[in-house]
Amino acid sequence: MLEQNYPDFVIQLVVDSEHDPVLRDVAPALKKSSRMRMAILKNPASGCSLKCSSLIQAVKGLDEDVKLLAFIDGDVVPHANWLRDLASPIVDGRADVTGGNRWYLPPDSRMGSMVRYFWNAGFMREMWNQGAPWAGTMAMKRTTIDEIGLLDAWQSAMSVDATLHRCLNQHQKRFRLVPSLLMVNRESISLRQFHTWVTRQMAVVRYTASHTVQSVQVHVLTLLFLHLLLAGLSLFAFAIGEPRLGGLAVAVLFSYWMLLAAGAGVQEVFLRKTLNQRGEPVQWMTPLKLLAWCPGMVLTHWVLVLGVLESFRMKEVNWRGIRYRLMNDGAVEITDYKPFTAKWNPADQHSVV
Repeated sequence: MLEQNYPDFVIQLVVDSEHDPVLRDVAPALKKSSRMRMAILKNPASGCSLKCSSLIQAVKGLDEDVKLLAFIDGDVVPHANWLRDLASPIVDGRADVTGGNRWYLPPDSRMGSMVRYFWNAGFMREMWNQGAPWAGTMAMKRTTIDEIGLLDAWQSAMSVDATLHRCLNQHQKRFRLVPSLLMVNRESISLRQFHTWVTRQMAVVRYTASHTVQSVQVHVLTLLFLHLLLAGLSLFAFAIGEPRLGGLAVAVLFSYWMLLAAGAGVQEVFLRKTLNQRGEPVQWMTPLKLLAWCPGMVLTHWVLVLGVLESFRMKEVNWRGIRYRLMNDGAVEITDYKPFTAKWNPADQHSVV
């Protein structure tokens, strides 16, 4: 963040509490640059997510001369042009809100990492089609926040970006996706962890984003049709001695998988071009990952279906150790909250977050 090539900016950090061990990591950065500012989260609201409370406090605490606000998640590593790329379309009048999206480059061949890769590739295309922002990288004018009533909306919201998307549509504001702001995540995840994560995501989306819910439901029905009906038809055809019909069903299902793989491949080529321009490493495929490519693509469908079905019965979610109750009207209530703590690495006395 300190290496942004933008002429004039400040960085506002919001830390969970004065007892948060990450303060030991923040202190050197505060000393390093006068651009860094830090605030402790005070009186988090019980009717929204802790992240929404933090963003509301951060926006309200900024100096009046701050006209443009950019938002970034803690697990996003920005390149030097990140802030300039966010600001340019807004300053030029081409958009009211700008943003990017995440792209995963699996660091290992764990099935969870590969499934998340394919899930994100498909979900990102849907976000592009809907013009939906991603909270991890986005920007807007301060006046836009006031015009769409965003802070008021966040005060009773679980999701930052789904709520923003709804406000943008209500006030007919323009969102622009900036291709150079595809942000790479190189973290690993197990299949069990990803299933828990995507189920929570689907539950939150179901309560806050009706258009996305309709789209997801259509996709789930498509998946069930392709993977249950076609698979069952193939087995039945072979059982009754109709190998041609069985082979045709298998061929249709195989063609569908190949189209998905091709789509992910096109996105991968586009991303590599973007990363090459930024000087970031792009080679991540290994023989083990190549072997996990097709199984991961097929398994993604079932993980998504199970996650969506499970989300329909969820009334509460756990997000980073905090329990939230989800209401049918889109409201949320914190049911269990304790200030964030973390383990310590005794070797260097830094927090492991």
